[in-house]
Amino acid sequence: MKKIGIIIAAVLLTLFAAAIAIPVFFKGPLMEKVKQTINKNVNARVDFSDFNLSLIRNFPKVQAEIKGLTVTGKERFENDTLVYIGSVATKLSLADLFKNEGLKISSLSVNKAVINLLATSDGLVNWDIAYPDEAAPDEAEEQESDLVISLQEIIVRDLSLNYKDEASTTLVRLLNADIDAGGEVEGTVTRFTLDGEIGEFILEYDSVQYIANTVLKAKSELMADYDKMIFTFGQSTLYLNELPLDVSGRFEMPSDSMYFDIQFKQPKSDFETLLAMVPKSYQSYLEQIKTSGEAGFEGEIKGWFYEEDYPAINTRMYIKNASLQYTGAPEKIEQISLESSISKPQGDLDLLSIHVSEAQAKIRENPVNMKLTLTHPMTDPEFDASFNGKIDFTRLADVIPMDSVELKGFMDGQLAVKGKMSAIEKQDYTQISSNGVFNFRDFLINTPQLTRPVEISSGSVRINNAEINLTSLAAKTGQSDFQLTGKLSNYLPYFLMNKTLQGDFNLKSNYMNFDELAGLMADSGEPTAAADSMVAFQVPGNLDMAFRSQINRASFDRMEIKNIDGVIRVKNQVLELQKLNMEMLQGQLTVDGSYKSNPENKPEFDFNLVINSFQIPAAYQSFSTMQRYMPIASRSQGDISSQIKFKGQFDEKLNIIASSLNGNGFLNTQNLQIMDSPTFDQIRNFIKKEKLKNVKIDDFTAHFQLENGNVLMNPFQTRIADQDVSIYGNVSVNRTLSLNMDFKVNKEDLSGDIEKALGFLPGSENIKILDVSVLVKGELTKPEVALDLSKARQQITEEVKKSTKEQINKSVKKVGDELKKLFN
Repeated sequence: MKKIGIIIAAVLLTLFAAAIAIPVFFKGPLMEKVKQTINKNVNARVDFSDFNLSLIRNFPKVQAEIKGLTVTGKERFENDTLVYIGSVATKLSLADLFKNEGLKISSLSVNKAVINLLATSDGLVNWDIAYPDEAAPDEAEEQESDLVISLQEIIVRDLSLNYKDEASTTLVRLLNADIDAGGEVEGTVTRFTLDGEIGEFILEYDSVQYIANTVLKAKSELMADYDKMIFTFGQSTLYLNELPLDVSGRFEMPSDSMYFDIQFKQPKSDFETLLAMVPKSYQSYLEQIKTSGEAGFEGEIKGWFYEEDYPAINTRMYIKNASLQYTGAPEKIEQISLESSISKPQGDLDLLSIHVSEAQAKIRENPVNMKLTLTHPMTDPEFDASFNGKIDFTRLADVIPMDSVELKGFMDGQLAVKGKMSAIEKQDYTQISSNGVFNFRDFLINTPQLTRPVEISSGSVRINNAEINLTSLAAKTGQSDFQLTGKLSNYLPYFLMNKTLQGDFNLKSNYMNFDELAGLMADSGEPTAAADSMVAFQVPGNLDMAFRSQINRASFDRMEIKNIDGVIRVKNQVLELQKLNMEMLQGQLTVDGSYKSNPENKPEFDFNLVINSFQIPAAYQSFSTMQRYMPIASRSQGDISSQIKFKGQFDEKLNIIASSLNGNGFLNTQNLQIMDSPTFDQIRNFIKKEKLKNVKIDDFTAHFQLENGNVLMNPFQTRIADQDVSIYGNVSVNRTLSLNMDFKVNKEDLSGDIEKALGFLPGSENIKILDVSVLVKGELTKPEVALDLSKARQQITEEVKKSTKEQINKSVKKVGDELKKLFN
């Protein structure tokens, strides 16, 4: 017994070692064989990062797993990845490892796959990777024998499929799909049970999403005849979000074409079941709804699919005499009716037509009716739509929970639109019929996105083929009121083709609080800067709008503004201010200029400002540029006038980027007085102190240039503390000052010490004015002051040289007399 036990143990050990060794031994050859087999069967490049074999997991079969599988196209699509699979596994017969005939695939397990299908605008497709039919017969036979597929089990996890048709600008995406399929083989027939779910279905046409946030699920019995390539549905249910549809029929793939004969129908004809079609994220609302009425969704797909020839489609959705009421809501929506269809005969997709012959609902005595017909969607969409109804938004809020949204008011109107897209493209409005009118009254909206409600007391809009006319709109938000009239043109190309929307409006207001309006949109809840801070904004590129503004009174950043008049224009991503006049800071301001946004969110500006008689203290508090370059204005009184033409860039918070400033201008002062200036304190040693307590400066005009944020001041003349002075210099972009003030000081205004010292010098009686230069340099907020007396010394020297011997003796005697007084 002991020997038998040893023998059995040895055999088991040998088999276990073989189970480990055989995959290792065959991994290299089999990995190469798999690559060759796959590449011989497809006209594409197939590669993978790793290949694993295991005899233990599914003994006596070998489990083969490929990781990092990629399929890339050739020629036109050589840089496009058609398929990427994180891992794909199958079970192989151990005998296949020792044969040369090929591989037999009966099961597949796929994980993390992405499939990208592309149809180009010139008719090519990237998934056509089969070898052409004219391949040699012996070559075809060899390819056929290399790979035998007889699937009985399929497991797919996290599959995503993207389909893009450049010609029709159509995009279809199936995201996060899971599929489980298993079956039994009876000759050439396999009976499958299929259970699958697509996490999100997206349909996009011409950059507009028509279907999104839609979940698809399927539970089906499928019979597959691989010999005839016929697939027949047994008991099957398709779920559109949570809406169940019973599916029956079959589809065939006899060659490179497909034949469909499939029917689907909502199993229960009631309104509650149809509502299960709503997106998954809104399903929780259905739990609070009571419904009544008949409804259903049904259809069929029948015919051939080959290249651009699509099968016939017939679908119908209907609702009859239904009602809807939220639990606890005082009102309900009733008399809900719908009759709609989507259909097309056998042929291309341009034969598709959407028809809504009836769509209506009613809340109390306020009915709403709509109709729609859309044909030829692919070539030249032809539409015929109408709306007629009354909506009491106050009652609507009693029907549908608005969460934190407050909505009140009444709207009634009607609109009919009929025409073709080609007429819109040509702007041939004679081929378009558009007519409508809408009236609003006592309207109010307040949402978490708004910091205060917006009220529209009355409004009227009229619509025709070419224009939307706003005949009146009276609105208010916070402290601001406005009345708006005007028109929008080119609106159909704007809404349907993303063309430029044109507008011309007149804005009138008694009072506008721009601080409130700037903060009308609430922040996202994330930490932000101070509430009154502003941020750069993007000017839309497809707007051509003009607003002629007349505002009696306004406030901005604690400034009172009156009589705002001018034109604000938006065009080509540029905001223009045209002769915008206003009264502010006890003076007047005229602004011409532009604001141009860019992708970096550092807008460019180009402004011309004309300022007339601004009060200096108020201007200093209001303008950051003045605070930057003229801090001495904080100690000043008087008025300034100016004209400045400058351009540069803002940062993301609408602060001027100083180094970007370039331009020129002039500054004119009236009744300027500088109070308690530390700078003037430092020149009291040569001018009488009483003259420098509150320094009066005569009116002057100074011209300057802006170069990359540096201010270059041209020489100008004025009088400071009753002394003639010439001033010139510059302020650098890093806020350092270099200023020269060349004084001509009256002799009687010299400080007592200097005047007394001059009295000892011969010829001093001939000196009426003394040249003294003051150099102001250093940081703009704390400059250093230095005196240059070289010209004064030269003046004194020249006068002393002109003195006679008698004058010199008198001066010497005077000095002697002063010395005697000093020592006695």
